[in-house]
Amino acid sequence: MGTRRCGVAMTDLGSDLATDLATRSAVSAIEETHFIVIGAGGLGCPALLGLVGGGARRLTIIDDDCVESSNLQRQVLYAVDTLGCPKVEAASWRLRALTRRAQPLDVQTLARRLEVDQNGALVGGIAALSPGRAAVVLECSDSPALKFAVHDACVTAGVPLVIGGVLDWRGQAMAVAPDAPERACYRCRFEDPPPPELAPSCASVGVVGAVAGVVGHCMAALALALTGPDRGRDCGRLHDFDLLAGRCAALAPRASPTCSSTHHKPATSDGSPP
Repeated sequence: MGTRRCGVAMTDLGSDLATDLATRSAVSAIEETHFIVIGAGGLGCPALLGLVGGGARRLTIIDDDCVESSNLQRQVLYAVDTLGCPKVEAASWRLRALTRRAQPLDVQTLARRLEVDQNGALVGGIAALSPGRAAVVLECSDSPALKFAVHDACVTAGVPLVIGGVLDWRGQAMAVAPDAPERACYRCRFEDPPPPELAPSCASVGVVGAVAGVVGHCMAALALALTGPDRGRDCGRLHDFDLLAGRCAALAPRASPTCSSTHHKPATSDGSPP
């Protein structure tokens, strides 16, 4: 037992101080990281709330849609007074209103659609959004093809990302860190986007709002964890939710030796993927 002063063990003080310093370092890393959220719908809304609640201060929101009445039951940043507004603007207004008494929030908005067949533009765009600053991308769209395109672009650009999806009562989330090639990536688990006829849309199948909320907040937690020094700990795990059955699982697929992603390929002599 350490020396006691004022009824407090000095060893306890040292432990508390170390914990406090580690916490401050983690908070600082989160505040300095630029979080890029693609899609401000059922997943993007809770993910944005989770990021801001976790201390994020620099955000970019990308979406080309406007708020519709059918969105309101699961896209929790919007209300009747934002109907018809661009989602990126409505989301920015709501987040700023929530944090106006706290530390200022830096929110950039891009009301545009990302094209899945322009990988080079995606890579350049992601790199340009946060020059010289740590960044994490959250892919929250409802397009399977875009998820793969953003995954490949982030891996090429060396930017960590979190990909999520939700349909009916089921949802999944996965973090990928380009600097952890020993861990599975999104293509290790799913290989390629499914054909359109096998990928039903949210509009045709439906999404339970509470499930989108759970998965969106899980994505935010994974993204916040990617800012830490041990960020590789949870990378490559697929978090799978079946809330109708009451099941949640963390699957750990192995990195596939036949994966087509540059995530597992050694860099060339100039540092770029082969």
